[in-house]
Amino acid sequence: KKGAKGKPKAKAGAGEEGAELTPEEQLKKANLRIEALERELVQRTDVTNRALQAHNEMRQRQAELLADFDKEKQDTFAITADMTRQYKMMQEELLRRINILENTIQEQKDQLELARQANEDLRKAKDQDLALKDAQIADAKQKLEDMALEFGDMLKETLDKMSEKIEATSEAWDQDSGAEVQKKLMQEFNIGT
Repeated sequence: KKGAKGKPKAKAGAGEEGAELTPEEQLKKANLRIEALERELVQRTDVTNRALQAHNEMRQRQAELLADFDKEKQDTFAITADMTRQYKMMQEELLRRINILENTIQEQKDQLELARQANEDLRKAKDQDLALKDAQIADAKQKLEDMALEFGDMLKETLDKMSEKIEATSEAWDQDSGAEVQKKLMQEFNIGT
């Protein structure tokens, strides 16, 4: 019993130092608390059963006293009334404690359900974010591939044009003197002489 109560206190202390509990830790904490409350409820039920057994024994003893001491009927009646009052008070106290424990258990169940729902919502949001990022990555890859193809086409076109110019220049070089070709090249590439 002490060990079960000690663990949640340690975790609560860790939460107060600045680190919020994760949903898994909150769930674990709630489960530990529920187990502790269930054990306490079992103990309370045992106490109630023992009290009821004691009450039954007292009634049997009362019957024996009434048979044996009929002349002290008034005193016995007073004792019985007092015992009944005490029993009712004890019964009311036990019922009050049982109600408190049942309410606490229900609150813990509600908190556990809220934690489960929050965890599920978080998982769904994470899955949506991952799907969105995957779509963005796929879109970016497709754009890169398109750009690479377009760049490849542009580069091929440029190389083809340069090859054509080199061939034309080579033919012109063969036909003309070197100075004429050099002058034409400088003009084509906007280089002043």
